[in-house]
Amino acid sequence: MKKLIFAFIVTSFTALTALTDFQTKYQESFSLEYQKKYTQAINSLLKIYPKYQYDYELNLRLGWLNYKSGKYEESIKYLLKANNINKNALEPLNMILLPLTALGKIKEVKKYALIVLKKSPADYYANIRLAYAYYKNQNYKQALHQYKILNSFYPSDNNVKLGLAATYLKLKNFLNSRKYYLEILKTSPYHKTAYQGYLATFKKD
Repeated sequence: MKKLIFAFIVTSFTALTALTDFQTKYQESFSLEYQKKYTQAINSLLKIYPKYQYDYELNLRLGWLNYKSGKYEESIKYLLKANNINKNALEPLNMILLPLTALGKIKEVKKYALIVLKKSPADYYANIRLAYAYYKNQNYKQALHQYKILNSFYPSDNNVKLGLAATYLKLKNFLNSRKYYLEILKTSPYHKTAYQGYLATFKKD
C-alpha cells in the first residue's frame, strides 16, 4: 500500500512539474533577455503566439521585448492589445510611455500618462515618464511641474531629484539645481551624474 501511495505521489508531482509550451517559451524568453538576445526572445514567443494571441501576459511581454530591441512600433502594437484584453490594467499604459517617448510622440505620452494618473494620481511610472517626456521635448516648465508633483509623493527618490536638478539647470535656476544635486550626493556620494551636474551649476554662474 505504501509503495502504491509513493508511486501516486511521484506520478502526481511529475505531472505538476511538466511545463506547458507557454511556460517553456515564456521562461526561455527571460533567459534570452538576460543575455540581451531580444530578437531571439521575441521569436521564441512568436512560436506560440497564434495559440495564445489573446493572453494578456504574452502581449505585455512582447511589448516589453520589442521595446528593448528598439522595435518601438511593434512594442506599441502589443501593448495596446494587452490593454484591450485587460482594460483596467495600468501596466500596459505605463509601459507604452517608453516606446512613445523614444519615438518623440509627446502628445501620445501625455494622453496615456493622464489616463493612468486619472486612476492613480501618485503612480510613479506615469509621473516620471511624463516628466521625462516633457524634458526631452525641451518643455522644461512642464517637466519641472511634473517632477515637483512626483517629489511630493516620493521625496527620497534620487531619480526624481536628478530630474528636478537637471530641469532647474536647464532653466538656469542654479541655486535650486545645486540644492537637489547636493541632496543626491548626501546619500549617494559617488553618484557621477549628480557630481558632474553639481559642478555644472558653477560653470554656468
